[in-house]
Amino acid sequence: MRSKATAAADTTSQCNANASKMISLVVFAVLCICSVEGFLHHGNTNHYTVAATSSTSQLKAFQWPTLPSFDQLQSSSSARTVGERNGLDEEYPWRFEGRFIFRPSLVRITPSSSSPPSASLLSLFGYSLGGSVVLEYDVSPVGPYREYVTMGGVVGLGQVSVGETNKRLLGVGQWGTDLYVSTQVAEDVCKQVWGVPAQVANIDFEEEGNVIQDGPDSEVVSRSGVTKKNFKLSGWDNTRVLSTEELQQQTKRFGNIPIFWTPTIKALWAPISLPNFSSKVTQEELLPVHKLRLSASALRLKQCKRIGQSEGEIPIGLTLVVDNVLIEIGEQVNFGSL
Repeated sequence: MRSKATAAADTTSQCNANASKMISLVVFAVLCICSVEGFLHHGNTNHYTVAATSSTSQLKAFQWPTLPSFDQLQSSSSARTVGERNGLDEEYPWRFEGRFIFRPSLVRITPSSSSPPSASLLSLFGYSLGGSVVLEYDVSPVGPYREYVTMGGVVGLGQVSVGETNKRLLGVGQWGTDLYVSTQVAEDVCKQVWGVPAQVANIDFEEEGNVIQDGPDSEVVSRSGVTKKNFKLSGWDNTRVLSTEELQQQTKRFGNIPIFWTPTIKALWAPISLPNFSSKVTQEELLPVHKLRLSASALRLKQCKRIGQSEGEIPIGLTLVVDNVLIEIGEQVNFGSL
């Protein structure tokens, strides 16, 4: 029978062997990770380096892998959700729910006024109908966010593509000069999925107030020199026409109004299209077009104040309030006629 000292020595030897195996496995795993990361990031300055000295063959330099920051994880997570199809109808794979206001204003049109490509800006006695549209989405493909659109005027004769060789003319619509959203992922989905030139801005809502008030607008310049817009809406509680109980009871929506949408110029059009026989516009200049469907539970016309209107703007003093709205977006039209 072996002595207790011998048994203890064997046990110690076995523990040391197991520990050595464990350390070897850990080192091997780390080296494999570094090799794979080096392969995936070949040519990148953020690669991981393991170097051995020529004389002793010992590990001379080692850089632990840099874990992604929380912001990078958020960005990666957001990228996966961009364009998520949350529609209720196969024909309209994306949906937005919430409320919005349309605050109309007369806007002065001059020879130097900007106009959208592949469409004509319409005016009467030097003025067109612009203003702003402000939306609060409770449901969207990227979660809740807010949107502010400055409307440039009424447009006509929008030249759109409905296939590789087909083109149509849209009759009349409303053009937005700038579109701002309150979250980065909302900007991403606008740009990547529909080609909307959106921008992130601060869009603040104050529930208190007897009337809806749009403004004042302002700008903030960051330390890096980036200018960011600030939009302020007061009296936003006036846009909540339906009570919480009515919304929870899934109040019926009415409308299902068809609309055409050309996202690259941020314009909504009446659902009327005409043949386009013009040869002056190339296929590349034609606007992509989507079908939209709009329905809502409540509409109201309410008083609205505009604080700090832009040059040449004449506010009308009223706003159209639409509550429990459902906006459904279809795929880009790529064949046939509208």
